[in-house]
Amino acid sequence: MISLVRFKGTIEQKPYLAASITALLMQLVLHKVVYHLVRPLGDGTWTFMFPAVTVSGYGGFAVGGGLASWSLLLVGVADAAAAWVLWSLAMRRARTTNRSLVIACLVVVPVFQIPTLCWLGWSARQSPDDSWPRERPVPLSVALQGLLGGVIVTVALEVLSTLVLRTYGLGLFVASPFIVGCVTGYLGNRAADIGWWDTVRLVLGACFLGCVALLAVAVEGIICLVMAAPLILVMAWVGGLVGRAIAIRRPGAARGGTALSIGILPLLLAVDLIAPPRVAFESVESVEVSAADRQVWDAIVHMGPIPSPPDMPFRWGLAYPLSGRIDGSGVGAIRTGVFSTGTAYERVTEWEPDRYLSFIVLSDPPTLRELSPYRDVHAPHVNGYFRTLDARFTITPLQNGHTRLTLATRHELDLGPGAYWLPMARWAVHTNKQRVLAHFATQAEVAAAASTAH
Repeated sequence: MISLVRFKGTIEQKPYLAASITALLMQLVLHKVVYHLVRPLGDGTWTFMFPAVTVSGYGGFAVGGGLASWSLLLVGVADAAAAWVLWSLAMRRARTTNRSLVIACLVVVPVFQIPTLCWLGWSARQSPDDSWPRERPVPLSVALQGLLGGVIVTVALEVLSTLVLRTYGLGLFVASPFIVGCVTGYLGNRAADIGWWDTVRLVLGACFLGCVALLAVAVEGIICLVMAAPLILVMAWVGGLVGRAIAIRRPGAARGGTALSIGILPLLLAVDLIAPPRVAFESVESVEVSAADRQVWDAIVHMGPIPSPPDMPFRWGLAYPLSGRIDGSGVGAIRTGVFSTGTAYERVTEWEPDRYLSFIVLSDPPTLRELSPYRDVHAPHVNGYFRTLDARFTITPLQNGHTRLTLATRHELDLGPGAYWLPMARWAVHTNKQRVLAHFATQAEVAAAASTAH
């Protein structure tokens, strides 16, 4: 009889595949039945684990009342049981094949679940003595304690900071990963010193699984995690070494030390509430156009679609302009800018043909569309944390018959630390403005060529 709940021991290929695939199929069948009975609960396409988190955007257990509540409760219990079974089997199979225990944990994560199951199922049995390179293994119980502690703290901090406090500052990007690393390093070295290298590996593994967990519960997307990864990993690495130092110096320390460190986290996050991060900056870009000022003005007020493709990072989800139009003319006219993530509305404040066009931004589109297996990602930072305040086009005739077109804009960024996020924001603004100015220059030059031909 195969044990489905214990983590110790090993398991062969056929029993592992049979038990894991059965647990997965039973879970998926239950999902389909619930999705059929209770709607709307999402499409269920990618929701292989913990769908209750995904359906929280529809009202959670209040959706539909009665049957919906009991159905969601049933799904939650079944998912927790399936996750435990799949995880325990994966740990034993990873030990049998001498695979990474950290990567084996992905068997309970959406999208990565089936590939991980196949990877473990079709890996050949391998003795630890045959592994290369040879490394001192970290005890399983120690690894699990450190990994679970890091993942739990990661998700808890993210939810508290972004969904409850709605702050993206030093507390989230500096203090939080430091404490995640500290907790992981402390738990990993609490019973015995596992060494600084294994501590770093444990911390990086916890960060990786924590990021995957944020993807799994639809709190963050891939783009934001990739952008924040360098800062997070550095702070977690430092925190892990500090946590190890605490554990080594206090080998008999009570477990309450870790709980106390978690208890002060809200105080650290509250710093961003008292002094929220905000950086204001200006951006000025110019282009020389081989056309007269009148033709440049016509190109601005009759923008049309931009045919040129954006740079690669924007194709992955960052907002970039698609087209624009002005309804009316003169001061008070409304300018509409269509972006890849939505529409911006602007009101003209200065209208001097062939010379100046200024406007204030009434509403911005989301800054990015997150890459995620889910249709909806509950990440507040995509709305309102980067704002364009106003913009001004200046048309300057040159002595050589050409025209200089200048676009000046003002922006605000509510992400901290500013020294880390500001260069990224400046680069995104610069790239988008260069693309827009190049479009205006092309339009004006085409019109000038047509005028000369006639």
